[in-house]
Amino acid sequence: MSKPVAVLLYPGFQELEFWYPVLRLREARREVVVLGTAGQDAAYSRLGYPVVPNRAVAGASGADFAAVVIPGGNTGALGHDPVLRAFLDEAAQAGALLAAVSEGRSLLGKAVDGAITAASTDDLPAWGHRLMSALDATSSLALPREARIAILAENQYQELELWHPLLRLREAGAHVLVVGPARDQVYASKLGYPVRPDLAVADVTAGDFDAVVIPGGFAPEGMRRHKAMIDFVRDMDARGNLVAAICHAGWVLASAGIAKDRDVTCVALIRDDVIHAGGRYRDEAVVRDRNLITSRLPSDLHLFCGAILDYLRDAPAASPAGRRLAPADGRAPASAVHAQRAVLGMGPRGIASADYTTVVNLGETVVR
Repeated sequence: MSKPVAVLLYPGFQELEFWYPVLRLREARREVVVLGTAGQDAAYSRLGYPVVPNRAVAGASGADFAAVVIPGGNTGALGHDPVLRAFLDEAAQAGALLAAVSEGRSLLGKAVDGAITAASTDDLPAWGHRLMSALDATSSLALPREARIAILAENQYQELELWHPLLRLREAGAHVLVVGPARDQVYASKLGYPVRPDLAVADVTAGDFDAVVIPGGFAPEGMRRHKAMIDFVRDMDARGNLVAAICHAGWVLASAGIAKDRDVTCVALIRDDVIHAGGRYRDEAVVRDRNLITSRLPSDLHLFCGAILDYLRDAPAASPAGRRLAPADGRAPASAVHAQRAVLGMGPRGIASADYTTVVNLGETVVR
């Protein structure tokens, strides 16, 4: 039996740089042990994402692990932690693979030469492929052809439910673009992780993509207000192309009328909504009904992404995508690197009106 892989957890960690390797390893069915540098207390990321470790670094032996992964974030104080230093040195001496992202590289010490490293969050796809290959994980296999995938965005999306599929599908060789109500607006996650869409939904058609991924959080509530987004999802389904929805994204399926007479799952909070829309609700991590894949929660993302990739490998597109779209204005594709928190607030909807609308401003600076 293979040794487990340790992933370090510390206050101020970068959300995606911690969760991407954890979920990738789970997808590959590798045992993951989250080791906390602050004992077994919950650690909060830069934006406040809470995680409870499996156990503390103190008392753990580096020789017990096949690999140790160090995410980036606020690592400053960790460089002077003698317990962590001893653990990492022991792991290196025992021949464990060391892997680190961004600021996490500063903790490698003399072991940096043999480590698998990445400079930034945007490098996670290539870094993840190298890590999985080094661990002989079969889930590192690429797609047989370049799938063209849209990921929808709106305010209050769940951080991992947008960014993990985006990064994972890019790792597999897909051409992934973020599509939002507007292309020149920043959208804020529930915790303030910003995303700027590559394209506006008005500028794309279902014929441009092989698949659409709809993240949850409370973003689907906003997506339902945009007829063009609902029409896009409905048209994707009508073409027989893949529609993948997680968590509260069941709301979008209901509004698009494509949950009816289909086996679906979703976060339990909207179970009744999906049933009332005609869906056959199943309390399972992932449910596939023809070209529709649904999932429940962020903890199911490794299974959700695995099901999407299996579909794209095994099921040829019913209507292969036509144009290969690029981000508007010659920009690079949506980046997970950011310097400031996106702050969601309220603004007036009209003169002397009791109604208000959401607005996003860039707030405090975070590590980067």
